[in-house]
Amino acid sequence: MKILFRLIITVLWIGIFFAFLTTTNYLRPIKQDKQVLNIFSWPEILNPEIVEKFEKETGVQVVRHYYTSNEELLIKLKATHGKGYDLIIPSDYAVIKLIDEELLQPIDHHKLNFTKYLNPKLIHQDFDPENTYSIPFIWEILGFGIDTQQYQEIPFEPTWKEIFSPSNPHTRISMINDPIEAIDITAHHLFNCQEALSLQEIALIRSKLQAQKPLVEAYAGVRGDYLLITKNASVAVIPSSYILRAATNYPHIDFVLPKDYCFISIENMCIPKESENSDLVYTFLNYLYQPEIFASETNTFQNFPATTNVQPYIDGSPILIKTLDALNSYEGTFFYTRQLLSEKESRSLWVELKSS
Repeated sequence: MKILFRLIITVLWIGIFFAFLTTTNYLRPIKQDKQVLNIFSWPEILNPEIVEKFEKETGVQVVRHYYTSNEELLIKLKATHGKGYDLIIPSDYAVIKLIDEELLQPIDHHKLNFTKYLNPKLIHQDFDPENTYSIPFIWEILGFGIDTQQYQEIPFEPTWKEIFSPSNPHTRISMINDPIEAIDITAHHLFNCQEALSLQEIALIRSKLQAQKPLVEAYAGVRGDYLLITKNASVAVIPSSYILRAATNYPHIDFVLPKDYCFISIENMCIPKESENSDLVYTFLNYLYQPEIFASETNTFQNFPATTNVQPYIDGSPILIKTLDALNSYEGTFFYTRQLLSEKESRSLWVELKSS
């Protein structure tokens, strides 16, 4: 009787084992057939609700990968030759490097249904004159976030001079924390649009930043919004989206465009050369650039859309609408950040500044 019982148990286990193998083999093709789109981007970009809605409507699974700097993006794409990624979103100056490294594939504009709505200010730029490898997605301005309560007696004059030689003796500055940007800002202030710098001019940039340092509460970069919220700074040199988000919840904060010129940054859609899912990329882009969908992205992150048909659908804060209107009538000049010194020279100058 015991032998019969053990035999039955053994047969049952064998049956379960083969059933498992059969089921696994049956399911494997379904898993392999699932369409997957791998996106490599900044964390604070692409509203998760948009991505989730796209997945539900198309059945395509979107897998997100993140980087925190363009330099990190470049290093990883060089190491992998772009394999494993279908869509990346680099900044303007990084697009040039990706093109030079032959890491991008040309974009088929005929597969995009929104190109006629692209803002003419954002296309045909020097980093990709014919937009062969990139399509603008969102953009923002490096400008001034201010604590309006600290400028009630002496109004803030929106010029770069106020960042280096402020009229208000009580000014506390949150300065950008990127040496390439800080050096370029200072060079523009001292020498206008000059491209090449002599040793004497580099020394003048160093001296100007050192003279500014006693006024600097912190080299906080994008965290300058926190210094304004807590009233530890009166003005912050910061990308617009961070201040526009902060101003939504803190009415004492405002964003101001510099009068004569400001620095623009465009985040672009690019397809890595090794991507084998370009058709999925075009499907995703055509979905994302629909004005109602794009507006959701703008409302969430307070960035500026690259297409001109989105603004009627924006339901953002009044300060966002005010800034968009100001940009539409802006008479100043837009500049892209330039790398005027080598990375080693920039890093050396920055370490010397912050440790002095």
